[in-house]
Amino acid sequence: FLFHIKNRSANTMLVDEAELKRLAPSIDEAKRTAYASLAFLLFGLLFVPVWWHLTTIERHPLPADEISRLYYRQPELQVDLRVLSFDPWLEPGDLASLERQLLDRLVPAGLDRRRHVQLRYRATVRPATPHETELMRSAGSAAELEDGLLRSASPSSGGGGAASAESMLTILLLPNSSRLLEPPASVGGGGGNGRRGYVRESGCVYLSSGAGIKEIRDKIERIVTRVLLDVDGLEESYASAIGDQRLSSADSRRQAGAAPAYDIVLSLAHSQPSSQRRLSWDVQEAVRLLLDPFLARLSRYVNLSVRSQIVHHVTFHRPPKRSSDGSHYYYDESALPDLLNSLEPYVQTAVSSNPQLSLLIYVPPAAHSPLRLYGPDGRPVSVNALVSARWGGVYFYNPPSGESWPNGRHRVNMTEAMAGLLPQLKALLGLRRQLPRIYLPLEPPGYSQVTQLELRHWLRRRSLESAARTKLALRSLLQLLDRVENMVISERVADQISASVGALSLALDNLRIGGLTEAFVAGKAALKNSESAFFDHSLLQLLYFPQDQKYAIYVPYFLPVGISLMASGLAAIRLLKALQAKKTKDE
Repeated sequence: FLFHIKNRSANTMLVDEAELKRLAPSIDEAKRTAYASLAFLLFGLLFVPVWWHLTTIERHPLPADEISRLYYRQPELQVDLRVLSFDPWLEPGDLASLERQLLDRLVPAGLDRRRHVQLRYRATVRPATPHETELMRSAGSAAELEDGLLRSASPSSGGGGAASAESMLTILLLPNSSRLLEPPASVGGGGGNGRRGYVRESGCVYLSSGAGIKEIRDKIERIVTRVLLDVDGLEESYASAIGDQRLSSADSRRQAGAAPAYDIVLSLAHSQPSSQRRLSWDVQEAVRLLLDPFLARLSRYVNLSVRSQIVHHVTFHRPPKRSSDGSHYYYDESALPDLLNSLEPYVQTAVSSNPQLSLLIYVPPAAHSPLRLYGPDGRPVSVNALVSARWGGVYFYNPPSGESWPNGRHRVNMTEAMAGLLPQLKALLGLRRQLPRIYLPLEPPGYSQVTQLELRHWLRRRSLESAARTKLALRSLLQLLDRVENMVISERVADQISASVGALSLALDNLRIGGLTEAFVAGKAALKNSESAFFDHSLLQLLYFPQDQKYAIYVPYFLPVGISLMASGLAAIRLLKALQAKKTKDE
């Protein structure tokens, strides 16, 4: 029985081997199978690098070294000081000594490395030419003299030649007998006797020369640093924008940040409309006569759009207090935050990416009229208005009593309202700053005008602020790239960053040579491109898909297929080698 089973197993094995030989592929079929396996393996080897490249995060190169260099580059402002002496008693030696002393005092202070902003002073002190002296004697006003000096200015007499006219500070030393030292009636006397001079709205200084050289030097130094340049204001603006809050002041916190465009919203808020109290306002005429001159002055530098609206039934959460004599109602300083919180929902308009500045005229109800504001000293403020930092201003308009309303109608006096709101708009835009009180009075500007002195201050501060915010945005973006590995930098974002770097460098270069307008325009472009790149939505499109998830998802899919391809490929290689060896042996 055992012999029978053993013999049967041997026969079965013989039959299976024969069958296998019959079914075995031919040499050509084996070669085709091996080549097919090798083709699939080759396809897999080519596919993996392509897949790896396609799944790699898009990150175009950025000028990191240039960004770091610009971040640590301190802004430098070119300042050209020209002092013209019309006093024949001041000898050329005295003027040369004054020039040397001014530079000895101004240059070290301007290049103090402890400050964020460096000031590069160039000064020229010289006697007036005969032509300029004749212009001074024949000029009927200060404006006429300045126009004549501007027309006759030449590189040889300008004190700096290639210096930009925007960086030029002019101080005229006049004898005590000159009538041009008498300030206009709008300015008032300067320094007690009214003969010491004053600062015109153009920025030109009229100064009496009736003092010693040392005293004149000290006066000029204070006027240049505190009024014409406002050095502390420049330092505060740049420090606040770069993130150094130690030098932040009320003025820098109040004004809206630098932006290429602003939306101005004029609102008339009527708290208690009724058939006996119907208000109207000629807002188009007010904008044309009062606001357009202001906007036209700034249109070269920033886009300002104006919208208007009327809101009704505006109520405050806190009722006003009544004065002790019962003549009026009032809100004190502690109630101002509640007033602003109550007004804010009423002035929201269309959604815009531009900063919005709200100018609101509030008409109180008849039961609480007249309504006034009290200052910190517990007395009514001179202008019945308040300003909220980076938000807007509110003017409290008290119409006459109801008995004097013809047919129950009243037209708002827009001249009165805009006289209270436009100074607040200047403060919000950074055009008006509280300068230190000095012995020389300043010529007051009209509330609807932007003076040359205000404009120069504004251009300097805004240029510095734009440069600082651009530096901060670019450096923050580089730091994010180091921390977030899967942050995307598309070609468009890389182009914006490169454009911002170029514009920032151009802005700093123009500040260094005194080109305020060019520096402002370049700084605005740099800030716009840097913030557009920093807030681009494509940067974080792979934020929730880190690199480790790529392996977690694709490895379970590719690993079994890859093992099979590798195994079949190795088997094909061994088969081809065996066939090649057999062929060689047969030959």
